[in-house]
Amino acid sequence: ATNSTWQETARRLNFAGTQMEFVNEQLSKLNWFSDETSYSFTDMTSNIGKFTSSGVELDKAVTAMEGISVWAAKSGVNAQNATRAYYNLAQAMSVGSVKLIDWKSIENANMAKIEFKQTAIDTAFKMGTLKKAEKGVFKTLKGVEVSVTNFNEKLKDEWFTADVLTKTLNKYGGF
Repeated sequence: ATNSTWQETARRLNFAGTQMEFVNEQLSKLNWFSDETSYSFTDMTSNIGKFTSSGVELDKAVTAMEGISVWAAKSGVNAQNATRAYYNLAQAMSVGSVKLIDWKSIENANMAKIEFKQTAIDTAFKMGTLKKAEKGVFKTLKGVEVSVTNFNEKLKDEWFTADVLTKTLNKYGGF
């Protein structure tokens, strides 16, 4: 083998080592979080793959899992309900937006709180999937009004995209 082949091999191994270091760092962060809370490291890591396979960077997926846990805690629900949310929101990630069927599971987990809905709407506005109309009313790009009171019904308009979901969850997990 030539010297340049060895150099390229060394570069690739160094890159792989750096990647593994990053992955280990993220898993350590999540492990610390699960140790400090009642939420399951195993449940969180089993759903991170759905986030990353949907294009979410690993560190943002880890923060999203933490965000779901913080959201569950703020909602006053247990780890079992948080696990339901990890799974259903990971499903939503894989199809590109939160669908009513996913949201119904969130309701069944007692996590469909007004505060979270408003945070999602505000995030969607900041990200451009909703626009502001008169008097603080939000509308989809097709002109359909969205609010916390018609939140469920308007999910069909796909304004609550995977990107909006990730950004919303990162607001909860970014402590």
